[in-house]
Parts: sequence; C-alpha cells; structure tokens
Amino acid sequence: MPELDQLKRTSFDRFASQYDAVRPSYPAAVIDDVLARSGATRALEVGAGTGKATVWFGQRGLDIVAFEPGANLAALLRERVRGMQVEVVEAMFESCNLTGFDMVYSATAFHWVEPSVRYVKAAEVLRPDGALALFMNEKAPMDPAVRADFDAAYAKWFGWPSWDPNYLAHTEAKWVAEIDASGRFGPVHVGRFPWSASYTSEEYVALLDTYSDHATQADDRRLPLYDAMRAAVERAGGSVEIPYMTLEFFALRL
Repeated sequence: MPELDQLKRTSFDRFASQYDAVRPSYPAAVIDDVLARSGATRALEVGAGTGKATVWFGQRGLDIVAFEPGANLAALLRERVRGMQVEVVEAMFESCNLTGFDMVYSATAFHWVEPSVRYVKAAEVLRPDGALALFMNEKAPMDPAVRADFDAAYAKWFGWPSWDPNYLAHTEAKWVAEIDASGRFGPVHVGRFPWSASYTSEEYVALLDTYSDHATQADDRRLPLYDAMRAAVERAGGSVEIPYMTLEFFALRL
C-alpha cells in the first residue's frame, strides 16, 4: 500500500469550520443498515471529524468513543455531541489501546489510518464477532455536459480529469479486497445508497476546498481552477446537482 500523505492527512483541521459547514452528512438508510447488521450499543469511531456520522449514531443512543486527532475538528465535535453518550479522544486511532467494542466504524476517514495498522487495530478493539463498518460519500455519474465542462477545467489547471467513470467500481473492489486480504474479518457486505445535493457556484467551490487533494494545491493552480468551476456552474444555470453514492462496507471480526 502507498504511504500516507501527511500534509493531506492533517489538512482538514486547518479549515474545520468550513468543513463542518459544507461537507454533506450521510443518508439515514446507511445508519439504519449498519445498526441492523451490527446490533451495536457500544462503538468506536475512527476519524470523527466534526461529527457528521457521530451525531447520527449518538442520536440512536449508542455509547461512542470518537477518535479525532485534529484539535479544531475535535472542538466542533464536542459541541455537536453535547448531551450524547460520546467521549471525544483527541488522538490518532493508531494509538488506541481500548477493547471490547461491538463495532468500529469510520465515515470517509479510514483511508487516513496507517495501512499496516488499519485492520489489526480494528480487530484488536472489537469483541469476538464485533463489526467493522466503513462508509463514504462518493460522487456518481452526473449530467454529461456539466461533467465535460468540469473535466476541461481540471485538465487545464490540475492536469487530471475531475472524475473517473469507473471510480465507483474500482472503489468497491479496492475496499473489499483490502478487508479480505487483512485476514481479520469475514465476508464483506457492500451497501449502496444513492442520493444527490444541489450547490450554487460558491457552495460548490467551498466544498471543493475541503478536499485534501484540492486544498494542498499551490494557489496558482487551485484558485484559477475554482474560478473555472464557478464559471462552469454559472453556465449550468447557477446551480449544479451532484449525484452521490454512499458506499458501505460491513464485515464481522473473525
């Protein structure tokens, strides 16, 4: 597995408020599915961020230990979960020495855990037959004309397309293969939950600026891309509908 980019890994904490304001949450259906499959009452969250997923589980009454290493993100997280049974641990999951959890879950964050540690640590903190639940929001195929306009902007300023049409299939295969190869978990269930969100040009640029591979680009590439994306959304009528697919990967500890 490739080494983690530490600049990207820690970039989110620099714009915690913006992340909290513009990053989408998750469909209720994926939360329902994870809870139905796991039967969990005590869970550990990896990379909780500002609590986009934490709040969902906290509202369902789970007792949660939420690991979030970013100080700014953790501060917002504590505000979001006030009154819930959530303990925020301001540390990397790699340092965790807790055990006995019904479920370890991670929402769009598990790829930031050191590859050699991910599944070993997850299995260690789970009780026998405990559940691993990973889920993430991925972009799905969108209007071809808007996609072509986006692709032209990315090709000019970043040198890569804005989206790979085979990305969802590749993402599914990658995570299933990785979990299987760990030897720590049983068969992987894959859940797929489609939904969409509408963004104005400014909202969409604000969202892009919370992506680590955008935020860490040099200003002479990043800012012109954002201008081009604003123009593309305006050409599309002033707002753009972004289709998402929330992918869920669920497996029980062996």
